[in-house]
Amino acid sequence: MKYLLLITIFLFSGCSVNSVEVKKIFQTDDSTYIQHNYNDIVKLILEYKIKLDKRNPNNYNKNLSLYIINSIKSSEDSIIMYTKDKRILKNHIDYFNYTFSSNIDIDFRNDYLIIGLYKLFHDAFTMKESYKFSSYGYDLTKIQKLYKNLQILQWKIKHNKDSNGNYLFNTWQLNWQIKLLNQYNKSKNIEYEEIKNFNYIKNKTESIFDSSNNSFEKLLDKMIFHVENSIYLLDMTPESLTTEILKTAIFIL
Repeated sequence: MKYLLLITIFLFSGCSVNSVEVKKIFQTDDSTYIQHNYNDIVKLILEYKIKLDKRNPNNYNKNLSLYIINSIKSSEDSIIMYTKDKRILKNHIDYFNYTFSSNIDIDFRNDYLIIGLYKLFHDAFTMKESYKFSSYGYDLTKIQKLYKNLQILQWKIKHNKDSNGNYLFNTWQLNWQIKLLNQYNKSKNIEYEEIKNFNYIKNKTESIFDSSNNSFEKLLDKMIFHVENSIYLLDMTPESLTTEILKTAIFIL
C-alpha cells in the first residue's frame, strides 16, 4: 500500500511523466467517451459555421471569422460580442435571444448564432472546470437542458422569420424557394408561370420536385446524437420535445 501511494505521488508530481498522459491513465471510460463527444461536437460546430457563412454570405463578419474559429478550436470561452446598441452579451441565452430577434436591423447574425451555440456546449460540458476523472465531474442537469435547447435551436433555425417575413437563415431552402418567398412577401400573389421562369428553374439547375437541403439539419442531428450519447453514459434518459412544445418553447438557462 505504501509503495502504491509513493507511485501515485510520483506520477502526479510531474517527474518525467507528461501530466496529460497521467490524466488519461486515471480517467474512467465514461468520462473519456463524454470528452470525445464534446471534441466531436466542436468539430461539427466549425463545420456548421463554414456551411452557414457560405449559404448566408452577408450575415457574418469576415474580419472576425478567423478569431472565432481559433477560439473554438482552442476551447476558449473568451469570445464577447455586443449588440448594435452596445449591450454586452454574456451567455448562450443572450446570444440566442438576439440571434432570433425578428428585428431586421441585426448585422452578422451568423456569428451570434455560432458563438451562442459554442457557449451552450462549453457551459453544459463544464469545460471551465478542472479535468474530470469520472463522469461524476459532469453536471447532468446542464446536459439535459442542453439536449432540450438544441431541439429548440434546430426548430428556430428552420422556421423563424424576421418582421418582413424572410427566414433569418437560409439553410434548407433551395434558391428558387427563397426567390418565391421574396416575391410573395412583395405581392402576396404569384402565379405558377412566374415560378417556371425563375432562373434556377428555367436553366434546370433546380427543380420544384427537388428535395430541400437537409445537410444543415444533419449536422445538428449529429450534435444532438453526441449529447444523447453522453446522457446515456450518465445513466439517464434524454427528453425529446414535441412539435407543439417546440413552436412556443424558449431557451433554458
